[in-house]
Amino acid sequence: MTKITNDFIDQNFSPADFLANCRRVFLMLGEEKVAVTPREEKVDNSGRFTLRMPGKIGKLSGYKLIEELPPPEPGKLGQRTAVIRLMLEDGTEVELDAEHITNMRTGAAGVLGMEFLAPRAKNIAILGTGKIAKALALCAIEFGVDTINVFSRKPENRQKFKEHLVKHLVFDKVVLHDSIPSCVSDVEAILTAVPTPEPVLFFRDLPPRVHISVMGGDSRTAQLDSEILKKGVVIPDNLQQCQRSGEFKLALKRGYFDEINFAQIDGRIAHIGDAALGKINPDKPITITYFTGLAIQDLHAAQMVYEKFTKTPSLADIR
Repeated sequence: MTKITNDFIDQNFSPADFLANCRRVFLMLGEEKVAVTPREEKVDNSGRFTLRMPGKIGKLSGYKLIEELPPPEPGKLGQRTAVIRLMLEDGTEVELDAEHITNMRTGAAGVLGMEFLAPRAKNIAILGTGKIAKALALCAIEFGVDTINVFSRKPENRQKFKEHLVKHLVFDKVVLHDSIPSCVSDVEAILTAVPTPEPVLFFRDLPPRVHISVMGGDSRTAQLDSEILKKGVVIPDNLQQCQRSGEFKLALKRGYFDEINFAQIDGRIAHIGDAALGKINPDKPITITYFTGLAIQDLHAAQMVYEKFTKTPSLADIR
């Protein structure tokens, strides 16, 4: 079995590569050239989390598997392992380390939500300072933002985040904040990646006009309060997966899911593919793209990596 490591992926692919790759996935989704296969997640009695994400793109099929230990403390992720398995048409199997792909395709998705619905955003906020937040920053800088406002609970994490951007990306327009209201008060877009079981971003703290990209993850996280979901315009990557995620799962439990203001197209709930095709009017006071993560993002990125690794073009044959 061919195996491809995080080191190869990190050294050979830029934020621009992941943005272009993820943009193509969302366009294909909007054009109905690909379909989303429901993912499977579970948490056992010890708190161990398992996520399996199967999918198919053209002649490629495969899945991503994530296993994660219970978090050491609230607001942190537990130790995890992540792999992507590709099955080629000729029976060849490929295994890729999934950590870097997952981080970067997630960061790319969050910034593409901003590109589709707040394309002129220059002053943005990033909530969180973990690996996903760093990927969001990488892609946001590639997108062309002028200023990044940053919040996380611990001052030392905020400082390390800024030092990383200054040292490795030569980007010094980073403003650190000790509260979320201060961080988001006058920004044009908010990218949030906080592994919290309770909402941290509230409608009362938002500026009058703003786009929010939520890296929603799974059923264990809930970052937005209910008022944002009711008063903003919500565009999910996949409705079925969103219904299992924290904010929406909570809305179903408490009986206000039907009050969530989902974007509508032709009598159906719109998704991120519609936004990629420009079918959603971005001129709304508050827009929210909600990302749970799609297996087709992982497989399309894995295809890109495998093609470069083997110098084999167009494996999926759907470009």
